Amino acid sequence: MPRTVNPDLVNALAGDSFQIAHLIFLNIGGGIYITDNAYDVSYINTYTASDHLVEIGSPTETRDLRVNTLNIGLSGVDQAYISLFLQSDWLNRKARVQKVVIDGSSVVGAPLTVFEGQITRFQISESDRGSDVTVAIASHWADFDRKAGRLTNNVTQQYFFPNDVGFEYSANTVKDIKWGRK
Repeated sequence: MPRTVNPDLVNALAGDSFQIAHLIFLNIGGGIYITDNAYDVSYINTYTASDHLVEIGSPTETRDLRVNTLNIGLSGVDQAYISLFLQSDWLNRKARVQKVVIDGSSVVGAPLTVFEGQITRFQISESDRGSDVTVAIASHWADFDRKAGRLTNNVTQQYFFPNDVGFEYSANTVKDIKWGRK
């Protein structure tokens, strides 16, 4: 994905010392804004420093058209994350991972978007040491092959219209249709 990098960010990275942090946004509930920085980071929104953020996957990019994914691991010690995923509408919600350079207490330049997509699944893992929540984010190509709408078969028709038998023999008639063939 082509990116333009803010000149201030380039200058900061060329310096001798700099601090890099991730800014993560998950659009569930009222929106989760967290960072792996030692203290809160303000950039448009306030990203809360969280020691429950235990893993940020590394995205891979190719020139091929494929679904890229990234996993974010959260410690389940804070039950708020678990309950938020269990009680919220999370599927296909926006998610974004950005990197920023921090100088003192302010963000230098503009963040560099590392990955942006939608939440496709989450998994809660329990063990005797604790619990973890893994959130999977996929690129916007994730539901490219998804088939929307209803199927034209008798089972689907009976589900929506129990007394209608219009599709009773639909599976047999599909064999005779010649779409664009002679």
